[in-house]
Amino acid sequence: MKYVIKNVNLFQGKIDSKIISHSNVYFEDDKIVRIDNDINVLDDYEIIDGSDKYLLPGLINLHAHLFGSGKPSKLLGGKSNMQQMVIKAAKSKYGLKILDNIMQKNMQDALFSGVTTVRGVGDFFYRDVILRDKINRNEVIGPNLIVSGPAITVVGGHGDQTFALSGNNEKELLDYVEQNALHNVDLIKICITGGVMDAKVKGEPGEVKMSLEQAKAICEAAHEKGYVVASHSESNQGVEIAVRAKVDTIEHGAMFSDEIAQLCKKQNTAFICTLSPALPLATFSPKLTKLNDLCYYNSKVVLDNMLKGIRKALSYYIPVGLGTDASCPYAMQYNMWREVCYFAKYLNVSNSFALYTATLQNAIILRMEDKIGSIEVGKQADMFMIKKDPLQDLRALKDVDMVITKGKVYTDCNIKKNLEIENELDKLL
Repeated sequence: MKYVIKNVNLFQGKIDSKIISHSNVYFEDDKIVRIDNDINVLDDYEIIDGSDKYLLPGLINLHAHLFGSGKPSKLLGGKSNMQQMVIKAAKSKYGLKILDNIMQKNMQDALFSGVTTVRGVGDFFYRDVILRDKINRNEVIGPNLIVSGPAITVVGGHGDQTFALSGNNEKELLDYVEQNALHNVDLIKICITGGVMDAKVKGEPGEVKMSLEQAKAICEAAHEKGYVVASHSESNQGVEIAVRAKVDTIEHGAMFSDEIAQLCKKQNTAFICTLSPALPLATFSPKLTKLNDLCYYNSKVVLDNMLKGIRKALSYYIPVGLGTDASCPYAMQYNMWREVCYFAKYLNVSNSFALYTATLQNAIILRMEDKIGSIEVGKQADMFMIKKDPLQDLRALKDVDMVITKGKVYTDCNIKKNLEIENELDKLL
């Protein structure tokens, strides 16, 4: 199909982008082929009227888990017999079908919220790989998916017995790299530290679980196979181990030394900011989040440390990307727009820079900036249209009028949202 979005207010997604009014954006099949400001548009293109609307590059969510809704649940607060029963049931033939349907619906919601690329960083039973392939074959609706399959952790580490494969020694961990590669994943995800849900001690949510030697061995094996490595790291020591092991992206993050900052710059290590669960879990009452007192306390520690680390990364011009950690409590699959708002508010950056971070900067971190992340001739037609100016108010991102991914146009972008949760989250904006 050949389309032109006529007379639209265009935000291209570059770091210095401003709104370009009265723009025409042409795309054929899955590629953008022309951008101009002519009053008259070319013949043979189906016209989409963009008058008084705003066109942006599709948002990119660099950190999501595809399996969950984001609704708070006591099942998420550490290991339990009930949790293991649910996971066992999910592995059955009937359970896998339910899981597939949930993940498919979650990714459709993500797409209809303006997210055209999602990087999955830890899901069950390689169902993320299966969903990615279905989307690529046009069997189901969804965004571009980049997936890790199950994360790799140590016994007792973050994700152990849930969304990760757990090893006792270096050989087992390297076997999991090979196993994930055989399942045709897109990246390798590891968990160097623990997290909020599995911490045992107040003030230690990022307790180191994986040694530098283990992390380094995984990174070397993954890099030899052409994979980037993402690491769950929620403490100063965890960040240091990740950087010295030559991890490519630090997920969540924490404070780090000037020496580590220089090493990040040398290695082009990026930090992925994930405020979407951290803010509500550290702010809302445990009665709402369904977390115990230990998790509530540690959520505050993680949030404070993450903000310090991301601020330092920005001050050193270390690449910083955005992700929602979707599936965690209060991190809904359709709320990447909130992550952009949080980034602007709590890291004190401009609306334009926050949008650039969620689009082209995220694409650069993915090493896909030649294909996605901005609205430019030759790039993939991944865009979405809204009714108000996001540079004036980023909350405009929540009202999606149209989504285009790989040149496919979706105008019915209705999402069934949890209004009770949405009302609570609005208090953080």
